[in-house]
Amino acid sequence: MKNIITILLILFSISGFSQVKRIGIPNIQNYPKAAYKAGTQNWGVAQDPHGFMYFANNDGLLRFDGRSWQLFSVSSTSNVRSVCIDDDGVIYIGMDDDFGIFETTTESGPKFHSFLDKLPDDIAETDIIWKIYDTQYGIVFQSYQYIFIYHNGEIQIIKPEKAFYYSFYVNNRLFFHEPGVGLFEYINGFVNKVPWAEELNDNEIMSMVSFFDNHLLIGTGQEGWFEYKSGKLEKWDVPANAQVDKDILYCAMKLNGNNLAIGTILNGLIIADSNGNIIQQLNRDNGLQNNTVLSLNTDNSGNLWLGLDNGIDYVELNSPLSYISSAEGISTGYCSIVHNNRLYLGTNQGLFTRPFNPLAQNNNEAFKLVAGTEGQVWSLKVIKNKLFCGHHIGTFIIEREKATQISDEPGGWTFIQIAENPDFAIGGNYSGISLFQYEGNQWKFVQKVKGFSESSRFLTEDKNGNIWVSHGARGVFRVSLNARRDSATNIKMYGSSDGLPQDQLNILLTIGNSWHISTVDGIYTYNPNTDRFEKDQTKNEMFDLHERLKYVEKDNQENYWYITESGVGVLLKNDDGSYTKLTTPFKQLSNKLVQEWEFLYVLGTDNVFIATEDGFAHYSSRIVASYNRPFHSFITRVDIPNSDTVIFPTEIQPQIRIPFQKNAFRFHFSAPFYQNPDQLEFSYFIDNYSEDWSPWSTDNYRDINNLPENKYVFRVKARNSFDIESEEASLSFIITPPWYRSKAAMYVYIFIVFILVLITAWFINRRFEKSRQKERKKHEKALRKREKEFEDQSLIAEKEIIRLKNEKLRAEKLSLDKELANQTLSIVNKNKFLMKINEELKRVSNETSDGAVKTKMAILKKRIDKEIDNEHQNQIFESYFEEVHTDFFKKAKEKYPHLSPKDLRLCAYIRMNMSTKEIATLLNISDRGVEISRYRLRKKLEISREVNLSTFLLNL
Repeated sequence: MKNIITILLILFSISGFSQVKRIGIPNIQNYPKAAYKAGTQNWGVAQDPHGFMYFANNDGLLRFDGRSWQLFSVSSTSNVRSVCIDDDGVIYIGMDDDFGIFETTTESGPKFHSFLDKLPDDIAETDIIWKIYDTQYGIVFQSYQYIFIYHNGEIQIIKPEKAFYYSFYVNNRLFFHEPGVGLFEYINGFVNKVPWAEELNDNEIMSMVSFFDNHLLIGTGQEGWFEYKSGKLEKWDVPANAQVDKDILYCAMKLNGNNLAIGTILNGLIIADSNGNIIQQLNRDNGLQNNTVLSLNTDNSGNLWLGLDNGIDYVELNSPLSYISSAEGISTGYCSIVHNNRLYLGTNQGLFTRPFNPLAQNNNEAFKLVAGTEGQVWSLKVIKNKLFCGHHIGTFIIEREKATQISDEPGGWTFIQIAENPDFAIGGNYSGISLFQYEGNQWKFVQKVKGFSESSRFLTEDKNGNIWVSHGARGVFRVSLNARRDSATNIKMYGSSDGLPQDQLNILLTIGNSWHISTVDGIYTYNPNTDRFEKDQTKNEMFDLHERLKYVEKDNQENYWYITESGVGVLLKNDDGSYTKLTTPFKQLSNKLVQEWEFLYVLGTDNVFIATEDGFAHYSSRIVASYNRPFHSFITRVDIPNSDTVIFPTEIQPQIRIPFQKNAFRFHFSAPFYQNPDQLEFSYFIDNYSEDWSPWSTDNYRDINNLPENKYVFRVKARNSFDIESEEASLSFIITPPWYRSKAAMYVYIFIVFILVLITAWFINRRFEKSRQKERKKHEKALRKREKEFEDQSLIAEKEIIRLKNEKLRAEKLSLDKELANQTLSIVNKNKFLMKINEELKRVSNETSDGAVKTKMAILKKRIDKEIDNEHQNQIFESYFEEVHTDFFKKAKEKYPHLSPKDLRLCAYIRMNMSTKEIATLLNISDRGVEISRYRLRKKLEISREVNLSTFLLNL
């Protein structure tokens, strides 16, 4: 089933592509000189395979992508008069006295390659190149003086007998026209005069088109159109030709579907069918900027571009939407209806009407204001074949172009017919509801219903005869009427406490055969059993909306046409009872609807009228445009302001390298798409930088700054108003590192790091050595300390040993001193004893007279004297004293050389701490003599009496 639908859509698209709407004016987009910023006149129109539009302009070659204009200045002295683009996208342009190829995407920017160097030297001037064609013979350039055919790098030259006027390429046939000479055809390198065109010799042929083989329409400047078919040339006597005679033909082309577009000098554009019937006539009165059409061409969507004498216009022929607007005298739309073969449009300025036949629409007759309806029209409703018109000042019954006011109750919001009694109708107004009655084949106002005074814009009647009213700011009301329906007997208001999500923004809508409440939370229905509102899951699932439904109308094929807060859509019923949602054709109407007063009127699927801020849009399902046509995105230019550089991407783009210090870009991109270009959005992604695609934005450029050094790919894609995404465009580039992060710098850094490593290693080693030395010194110090401690301990030990030795020596000395003293005392005692004995012997000897005894006594006395010999004893004493007191006598003699031996002995005795008596005995003197000797010794030693003599001698 889906495949069949797809095939049908394709077929409808093909057939729709060939049709031009008769109702309303197609969408026209004006591009004045101020928009494209170039010359006023535009002599030629062409489109390249990528979709860009090019215009031959007085100031140069214009390029347009739907959003941005770009002027390529080719020559400062010559206008661009013609442009042609072949299937490979090569752009050929013709100028005043020059022609050639124009490249827009070279590495150095746009560039023009002139063909003048390919011409022989005898051609000094080429004259103005007015026409260029891509033919099977090559690229044909035509001026008044020459025909140049460029093929395989060479140029063939054809000269006229007098002067060429224009040339034409139709059905793969190439024609030249020389006024006064004839019409010629170029066939396989030969120029042949056309025999059947003698009648046209004195005319200026402006255009040639063909609807089928062996058929030609030839447009002239003097006599209009001629038709050649079946071997005969005849005047084309059709309505379009009669109009052309008045408006003066300048250019024409065949549209898809055998329609003819005719550009005139005096009255804009005429679109006619193949029979010459005028379908549309567009001029300054209904949308064009200028009435002189110098050039025209269609784009790949079948829409028409006009190069004007002042400006450029885009005519959206291939669209199911057209507009009845201010160009036809219609202002803001509020309601519409077709009744008795007349179309009625309710606006803020009154009710307008004109004849309307769905099968044979006549778009030429102007709308007329229905007299008496000037002002705001709110509603139109047919009840019992009578047309009600709800107006700001009351209610009217409309018959053709006549309005009869039947009520002056202000504000006729809407009207409903009473189901139980069709001869009665209820109307809602600013301050309640009114009762109308059908009587005598006429509707008349009965009275205003008493007891209810709320504004009643939305009305319906339930099965029990209750009137339901919704008020946007107050809530939903149920009004019960009395039997005569002239008074309200019971009124109940429903709001958030009765199941509705809130009290405000509730709209009463009739969906099919039942009524519902559209809320901010979806569609609700009334449950009489609970007297509450409940969410209608079936309707919510059917519409599948995420916003408030504001208007619904069901057509005779059970399709639902609706309006939401964001736009218009239709639910098309399928054979299986399901619905297919269609919103794409209505995207163009975004932001054009009358907010809070949305309205549409359906007269079959081919005639849907939608109220807009500037009148009405008309939708015809016969024209099924191809909305999923693929399109492309392009990166057109990259500005690098820090280096005053512009990059023009080419198809074979070398790697772009950008220094880090100049790391600032502005990427310009485009996506040639011309339907609703203001809704075109872009998204970009940067490889190795972005985490996700950027949010969609209408900006067609992007500034990128401060990227780190790396390889990048800038990608961009577009999304049109039909939610179709384009193919990506991409540009690779490299941000080179700054000098301090370049390869050379890296080598330097490596070297520096190496040196630093060496230095660091040296320092570390040095520190290690220092630490080791420090540790060694510390260890040595510790060792020295220990050695010192050992030495100190050893010294202490030695001192102790010495002390012990000294003590020992002192002990020995004391012992020797004692021994010496003992010996000395012993000698002293012995001497005392011997002296006593000697005195006894002397006394005995003196007493005895015996000589023998005396002799023996004398001998004994001698022996005793010998024993007490002081000299000998002194020597013995000194010898022993020197052993005990080493070098004492030597030191004493050296220091006090005037000491006598007796003095020295006295010093020795005093040093030995001997008493005066003991010294006296040893010296054999008295105690007094010892004291005298001690005194004398002090003198010799030069010491005072305060100094202890014994201590002095010990320290000597």
